[in-house]
Amino acid sequence: MKKNGKIIAGVDTGQSFYDGRDAFLKAALESVSGQFTLDAASFYEFEEKSGLLRLRHRHASGVSFEHEEDLRPAPGSPAARALDTLQAVTAKGLGGSFLYSPFRFDYCDPAGGRGVVPCFGLVRLERSPRRRGFTAPEAARADAYLKSFLRDYYKAEFFSLHRKYDKNVAAITELTEVFATALRVRDSFRHILSGIQTYFGFDRVRLYLIDEPNRKLKGELSADIRGQIKSISYEEIPLEPGAHRFADIVLGRSSGAFMERYKDCVLYMPLSVQGVTIGLLIVDNLLSQQRIEPQELAMLKSFGGQIALAVDNSRLFDKVEELSLYDELTKLPLRRYFNQRFQEEFYRAERFKQPLALVWADIDYFKEVNDTYGHQIGDKVLKEAGRVILSNLRKIDFPCRYGGDEIIILLPQATGTEATRLAERLSQELSELRIPVPFSKARELRVTMSIGISTFPADASTMDSLLEKADDALYWVKSHGRGKIALYSDVAEEKKKAEAAGGTNNAPAK
Repeated sequence: MKKNGKIIAGVDTGQSFYDGRDAFLKAALESVSGQFTLDAASFYEFEEKSGLLRLRHRHASGVSFEHEEDLRPAPGSPAARALDTLQAVTAKGLGGSFLYSPFRFDYCDPAGGRGVVPCFGLVRLERSPRRRGFTAPEAARADAYLKSFLRDYYKAEFFSLHRKYDKNVAAITELTEVFATALRVRDSFRHILSGIQTYFGFDRVRLYLIDEPNRKLKGELSADIRGQIKSISYEEIPLEPGAHRFADIVLGRSSGAFMERYKDCVLYMPLSVQGVTIGLLIVDNLLSQQRIEPQELAMLKSFGGQIALAVDNSRLFDKVEELSLYDELTKLPLRRYFNQRFQEEFYRAERFKQPLALVWADIDYFKEVNDTYGHQIGDKVLKEAGRVILSNLRKIDFPCRYGGDEIIILLPQATGTEATRLAERLSQELSELRIPVPFSKARELRVTMSIGISTFPADASTMDSLLEKADDALYWVKSHGRGKIALYSDVAEEKKKAEAAGGTNNAPAK
């Protein structure tokens, strides 16, 4: 993988992204310490439920290290004020000078299961009493520097997942061909179970995985001696002592008389990766009542770690793929994912002779928002726009951040009238948004969108033409005052009238 990164004040963050979250935090603290001549810098995550600041990393006296320490910020303290206001706070005392720089952002949960999760906390910058304190301009620069660095924190998660995925692939190459083959196909769980059943000849093989956020053991697949593979996703077992013998096994407790009675023809094998149990593999000969030979048990157990890696790697691969297809800021799919879905939906519309609408929108004067108020305000605008869009769509609709502030929405089985109604809802909700801008005279920013709509088959018969017509409709809106909605069919009619009247369309550039 190419290790791309960006340069922040002369520091290349690409390698730290690739090395993962811990390396990224280390690089951030080392960089800010050198840039602002600090004696120490510490990274804290704030646990809102317990009210504790948990120290994760510290850089002091030229050394970076992981550290564990819990602090409870006193009400009214500099740390508490920084967390409450999300504004940088400076302080000075007997221990020296301090700057508390708060942050709040989302990142991908590397443990899996929770998807994108919030991260909230602060970075404390320190200078000893013999050094000068933080001036207001310097504090502002340090706070902006850290926020610029930390807004790319989720990339470290992305590359950390990639790194773990690559490491797992290297380990799995030492497995038998059946497990190696399982990695090369999309439905890897099926091939893993089928391979175990075929190779060992068990009556049945079942796979359960732990759903940690919901504290459940969930069924995945079952393979039997006839070669049939079935989903057992309907099986959900609370991961609590005494709830079920499977749960007891995973939790390391006694599983009762059943295990003892059938110990010769059933094997329960917890799957663990780096000491963390991720699931349970069960093989049995309960139907044939044939004894599982000790050498078979030993061989299967010797594969246990590799099987767990294969299963875990499949989950990691899906997570990495998901990260690469979605925009972290707006939570909308990215352009390459849109191109894939666009082909599928257009083919479906052609084949079944169904309508398909395409909405092309962009945020009015977005460049001016960034230039006037800064990219942080611009990011808030994009984030809120993404939220509004996702909350108004049907399950079959497909939005996409096409680039910059441009957003495209595919509306399968929708006519121009239906697409216009959706666009009107989006436009109305966006116009009601108030983005706080404390340092401006108005104290807030209002948002509007220009929207162009084209439809298949009424306006276009090809994918390229459908895109082009929606773009034309959007261009017409932007050249006639912005903040409006236009169907391509209406735009085409307006152009005909203008041409018939001898008028011209002197539209500004987009």
